[in-house]
Amino acid sequence: NLPDFPGIKVMNLDPGLVAAMPLRKLSNSRLQVPVTHTIPAKIMGSGIGASHSHSGDYDIQMFDQGIVKEHGLSDLRLGDFVAILDADATYGRIYKTGGVVIGIVVHASCVLAGHGPGVMIAMTSKEGLLVPQISAKANLATYFSKMK
Repeated sequence: NLPDFPGIKVMNLDPGLVAAMPLRKLSNSRLQVPVTHTIPAKIMGSGIGASHSHSGDYDIQMFDQGIVKEHGLSDLRLGDFVAILDADATYGRIYKTGGVVIGIVVHASCVLAGHGPGVMIAMTSKEGLLVPQISAKANLATYFSKMK
């Protein structure tokens, strides 16, 4: 975890990757994190309700074309960092008003009901202390190139 941010839980990230990310400390123990997209928790599917967030993923359901268009989700890429709004993954993946989860897209879409692009949990704050900042560069490829 990040010592200056006790209300934020970090998981599944190498410390070198965290160091390569352009994170920005804001007031009130909040942390600004670059993401390519924000996603409403109401469209999360398979994997929600898991008993922990340290492995596996949960899927973004892409069946509602209006929501896909509204949130610009048609251009999601593998490795994108995304923010799931009104969610928490502190002790498992749940809907939580005001919570924010930062995740990484780890697999492509799927046509099965309840499935879609998979998101692995990277950070979570049930108090909403993670502040998403839209950036097209918020992708593993960008950060890995900085780690060399």
